[in-house]
Amino acid sequence: MKHRRVKSSVGKVLLFVFFVIVFTLVAARFRKEKEMRARVEKRARELEVAASVASAEYADAEERSLRSGSNDYVEEIARESLGMIMPGETVYRPYED
Repeated sequence: MKHRRVKSSVGKVLLFVFFVIVFTLVAARFRKEKEMRARVEKRARELEVAASVASAEYADAEERSLRSGSNDYVEEIARESLGMIMPGETVYRPYED
């Protein structure tokens, strides 16, 4: 009778240890998955921001591309970048001390 009781309690202890090990492994795996999900979500947000910036830059480049052949655009670049004026215009510069 005593021999069975010892065998029974050893089995219970082994079963308990087995479940503790399984629980620990599952908890560790769950924590790793949670951390990985957080990293993936953060990266997804970063990529969404980058995509919206790229989309805005593309729209701006598209607009400039469409305007680049027009006379207004050529005049704007000539005035702002090259400092040119149209024939017949007078340039007034402020007097500096």
